[in-house]
Amino acid sequence: MTPDFLIEADGSDITPLVRDRLVSLRLVDEQGFEADRLTLQIDDRDSRVALPPREAELKLRLGYRETGLSPMGLYVVDAVSVEGPVQKITIRAQAADMTGRIRSPKTRAWEDVTLGDIVKKIAGEAGLDPVVGEDIATTHYDMVAQTAESDLHLLTRLAEALDATAKPAAGRLVVVRRGSKKTAEGEDIPPVLLPLSRLMRWNFDLSGREVYKTVKAEWAEIGAGQVRVVEVGEGEPILELREVYASEGAAKRAADAALNRARRGLGKGTLELGGFDAGLFAGGLVDLPDIRAELSGEWHIRRVEHELGSGLRSRVDVERGEDEEGN
Repeated sequence: MTPDFLIEADGSDITPLVRDRLVSLRLVDEQGFEADRLTLQIDDRDSRVALPPREAELKLRLGYRETGLSPMGLYVVDAVSVEGPVQKITIRAQAADMTGRIRSPKTRAWEDVTLGDIVKKIAGEAGLDPVVGEDIATTHYDMVAQTAESDLHLLTRLAEALDATAKPAAGRLVVVRRGSKKTAEGEDIPPVLLPLSRLMRWNFDLSGREVYKTVKAEWAEIGAGQVRVVEVGEGEPILELREVYASEGAAKRAADAALNRARRGLGKGTLELGGFDAGLFAGGLVDLPDIRAELSGEWHIRRVEHELGSGLRSRVDVERGEDEEGN
């Protein structure tokens, strides 16, 4: 199989201009508000490669000549560097959906709203389609203050408190709980099957630490002298959160998120494929059918890296919780 690529810059196909000059191409897809990033390194031996302007749009396709190329997204150039005496140009770009109004600071108050309401409003202002997981869309807030804070940061803050991720991608603003096996629309996510024959190498870290069974969080109304406790889960060991929250709802959200994080972080691993798979994405699933029994079954994808250099390879960081072992 012959690795291949196609790059368009501001709508023009520049692949023929850079094909014999491309030193490396690296694409990183991560969960949450970490922007997907594209890095190109170009051989500039004769100083004939024009430096792209900041905010130039790059559209990328990757794959194999024999089976066709897959669309890998639209990116906006945000940094260019040159080096020598062996002259090279490094172009760095981030996902186009992570730029523009969603990063601009705003000051406003959100009162008597749900998470779904907030995402719908922000998505509309950014020209994106709102997509929120059914299990968190109805989360209610009496008041949320946004003070000189970008919409991007606000949604990061709200999502983290729910152990969720929020990310603009492919024209949508997607907010879903971490570790979910469903799309924001409630559909099952089909896992990518990775038999042993597709893996070059792998490593796993199965945590020996105790996983918290119960989380406690304190809350107190403003001006009230009494501190109350919310408890989620059952059994020991118990984690007691240090912060005192302003409402019972906020305390319960924090406790639920902490318990979910503790359960999910039991096992982590890294898989290096012997080739490329465009079906891998952060927030998706992989199924490992024939590694040893303790590692078999489905794992959640935290990060995907595709790299084109001497060959085309994909690398995946995965995790799963205590209740998912041996599935």
